[in-house]
Amino acid sequence: MIRLLRYSLFLVVLSACNRHFHVSEVKPAHYEVKSSKNDSIALLSALPYKQKLDSEMKQVIAYSDSNLTKDGNDVSLGNFACGTVDDYVRVNKNELAGKHIVILNRGGLRNNLPAGEITKGHIFELMPFDNEVVILKISGEKIIEMINSMIKDKKLISRNLSFTSKDKEALDIKIWGSPFNIKHEYYVVTTDYLAMGGDNCSFFAQPISYETTKLKLRDVMINYCLTLTKINKHIIPERNSDVRISK
Repeated sequence: MIRLLRYSLFLVVLSACNRHFHVSEVKPAHYEVKSSKNDSIALLSALPYKQKLDSEMKQVIAYSDSNLTKDGNDVSLGNFACGTVDDYVRVNKNELAGKHIVILNRGGLRNNLPAGEITKGHIFELMPFDNEVVILKISGEKIIEMINSMIKDKKLISRNLSFTSKDKEALDIKIWGSPFNIKHEYYVVTTDYLAMGGDNCSFFAQPISYETTKLKLRDVMINYCLTLTKINKHIIPERNSDVRISK
């Protein structure tokens, strides 16, 4: 400490005697940071969890007769996604049968699914977001706004809803095969992302009622796949669309 003080005083005196003296170079000190023993222990402790996760992602949960995609005009992936939600409603919310529409967004489906084995990892890649499935009750007027958005942006995919479009006008709208009535109220099963206005879904704002299932869309898909496998059924891709849009 005394030595440091002496050196500091020397610099002060030197600076006072010679105004033109400048420090020409400053060399920062380098300190080596080594991983501690505790860090290594933590990594080793986490390894079994990583191995368990890797094994879980490789679990085969279903089989598909052919690939499911959203490429071009192919709607097989969208039909699959909407179908898993529809099946959830059928099993758990049967009181909504004949009254509900499933609406998802095409852009939320991030990866196609291959033919053959479908693993849990495939579903995580398809739906990496933690979006929850929610149930909204909205007016017939809001349904028309929703359909107009479908015609304009082509971002939304649906189930239990059919219509044709000509000159950007929806015609022959049907819900569960029955003619649409603008004076009725309908249930829309969708994600919390869309319910909060994602992908320009402002028509979902201020619904008549809002219910969360507390289930992630990804888990709904996984449960559907496991159910099919349990009853020895495969995923059979549906490539037809209930929406017909003519220019």
